[in-house]
Amino acid sequence: MVNMAVKPMTLKELEAKIEDVKYEIVTGPFSAFYDQMKAIYDELMAKHGGDIDKVRAEMPKKNYVVSKLPLYIRELLNETKAESLFFSTDTLAKQLKHHPELTPAEYVSVFNKLKSCDEIREAKYGRIALIVKDGQYYAVLLKTTDNKLENYLVSLHRLDERALLQFRKLKRIY
Repeated sequence: MVNMAVKPMTLKELEAKIEDVKYEIVTGPFSAFYDQMKAIYDELMAKHGGDIDKVRAEMPKKNYVVSKLPLYIRELLNETKAESLFFSTDTLAKQLKHHPELTPAEYVSVFNKLKSCDEIREAKYGRIALIVKDGQYYAVLLKTTDNKLENYLVSLHRLDERALLQFRKLKRIY
């Protein structure tokens, strides 16, 4: 990236620019968020011939508030200071591309079970994996930002028996 004087940007300038990208916080029924963002996703996928990177770049900058995280999960998530768990439009686009089988009702049902999750595993890159049972098993990966001021759901997917065994090889932290 370059600044207006066409000089390479310093790391500090680049970080400031990144901080300028503000996401709108969205609450309310998940179905309203999902339906609106899915329609935009579908339009962008058609426009960009299925190029997920271009779609993600053009998705509206919104974070849906999934829930408030219980203290025990926040402590396991690198002692984050933030209470809210966000589901970004960027993550939704990735989910729609890689896990199109998930329904809005499944998302809501799993979201509702996060607060009572009793199996949590340590995952890569400082993330944690919550194993949620809702008729079947789901893996829900969470991360916190470096400054520990925001928490994000980064992946949610169904686990078949083999995948569940793989997740259970990760170190159990709760």
